[in-house]
Amino acid sequence: MRILFALVFSCLLTGFFACQKSSDQTPLTLKKIVYQYAGEGQCDTNISRGVSVSANYFELVGESSAIQSINGSLRSMVASGITDWIDSVALAQTPNAHTDLATGARLFSASYQQMGEEGRMFGGCWDLQVQCDTAYTSPTILTVRQETYTYSGGAHPNTQITLQSFSRRTGHAMQLSEVVSDTTALIGLVEQAFRKQQDIQPGQDLEEAGYFLRDGHFFLPNTFGFSREGLVFLYNPYEIAAYAVGPIQLTVPYSQLKDVLHDGVL
Repeated sequence: MRILFALVFSCLLTGFFACQKSSDQTPLTLKKIVYQYAGEGQCDTNISRGVSVSANYFELVGESSAIQSINGSLRSMVASGITDWIDSVALAQTPNAHTDLATGARLFSASYQQMGEEGRMFGGCWDLQVQCDTAYTSPTILTVRQETYTYSGGAHPNTQITLQSFSRRTGHAMQLSEVVSDTTALIGLVEQAFRKQQDIQPGQDLEEAGYFLRDGHFFLPNTFGFSREGLVFLYNPYEIAAYAVGPIQLTVPYSQLKDVLHDGVL
């Protein structure tokens, strides 16, 4: 009887973990969403006046709390792609712009109109485009890449790229401190990868080579994510180099990160 009970219990336990593994590996189902500003002051190409605001992004399909949490963060990310280009005073007076794309687009249009009234208008329409898509998925992690393109006059447009990773189990946005245990050691690994990619010798001074440092020291970028090969680190224009250099993206292989990654991250 004891042997029979042990066998039954073992089978049930095996089945439980099999179900858990299967649940963790459920493929993501995405719902594509397209937004186009249709309010007052849209771009009129005949006279090159007005604004164009668009967003192409996605949400996950499902009812779990983790999925709902990720979706809420995705909506906020896309909205921030618009609100980051809006005057902070106007934004403070309209807090729902942080979650509502139409409100954010309307404020962007209002900024355009205000500059025109103040006589500071540059030629042509203003353009703001937000593109958000998956960059990496695993049974436990989702990394999203968002690219925001904006032109609001001036010599050239601006592009801002954000990588954000989420735990598929809990739905929360992952911070670097949750991924690595030693950021000091990580900086050294990222600098090695940076120098190799930019073809800079180990002893060469980065500032003399034209790169921006913080108090003379190399630093980690504001955005990172996961890939199949390793952790991805991305420096946006002006973050560590001039605009003409463009974004700098590099990957540190997991094999080099084994001493600094927290257990169970992957």
